[in-house]
Amino acid sequence: MLSTCGQVLRPNCRAINTAGRHTFFAFYARHRIADVIPTKIVRRSLHGKNESSTSEALTLVRWTKLLWNKMFGKYLLATNVIGSGVLMVVGDVVAQEYEYRRGLRSEDRYDVERIYRMFVAGALQGPLHHYVYAWMDRIMPQRTFRTTIKKILIDQLFMSPACILLFFYSVCYLEHQTLEATHKEIMEKFAYIYMLDWLTWPAAQYVNFRYLDTKYRVAFVNVCTAVYNVLISYMKHDFNVHLPLEIAVHEPQNKLAPAESRSQLGSAESKNSLMEVTTKKVEDPNPR
Repeated sequence: MLSTCGQVLRPNCRAINTAGRHTFFAFYARHRIADVIPTKIVRRSLHGKNESSTSEALTLVRWTKLLWNKMFGKYLLATNVIGSGVLMVVGDVVAQEYEYRRGLRSEDRYDVERIYRMFVAGALQGPLHHYVYAWMDRIMPQRTFRTTIKKILIDQLFMSPACILLFFYSVCYLEHQTLEATHKEIMEKFAYIYMLDWLTWPAAQYVNFRYLDTKYRVAFVNVCTAVYNVLISYMKHDFNVHLPLEIAVHEPQNKLAPAESRSQLGSAESKNSLMEVTTKKVEDPNPR
């Protein structure tokens, strides 16, 4: 009886064991160990520190991408405003370093108040670039050669003078200058800066309008402006280094009173008339 039961149960046990093995291998094939056990434990056990550093690098890349999308997406206006101010400061710091090494500055190496003024002047130009470039891309969405030339002309004929005037008026206002002094400075330096603008920006704006998306236009302009602002800042704070085409009002150094000038003029005329009479008497061979 017992032997008969053993003979019956042995094949069943073997079948159960075989089925269990097949079930386990099938489960393992569908669900790997890395999917069952937490990923961090598997990575640490298999790779250790190298895998941990890789995970940190991937996290950094993911956060950088998220920040980039926020900066040039939802917060594009704030990015353009802050970027314009910061890169204006970069150009001014380079200009101050040049002035210090050339001996044009006798004070501290960097003027913090001047840096603040340049940041404000740059930040004020951010909204102007932001809305005007968006408007141009909205009315002229094509990226053809003809459309690009039109955008460059709009930028040079309207945007460039507006930015130059905005720069001078804002900085001079923060320097507590009068309107008369501000107008005089603009008359002296506007022609130089506008000529420099025509030599610098058409090529850069061709790349900007032809190949870049709208959200990157102001950032590209700000990067180029960081180099351009070195010259702008130096020309704004030239420390009495006069330009050859500068329009200056030269006043006479020795001013005379009206009565004194009239008396001197009368004495000079009387001397000239006396000289003429004497000369005629000498030259006349037959005096009457």
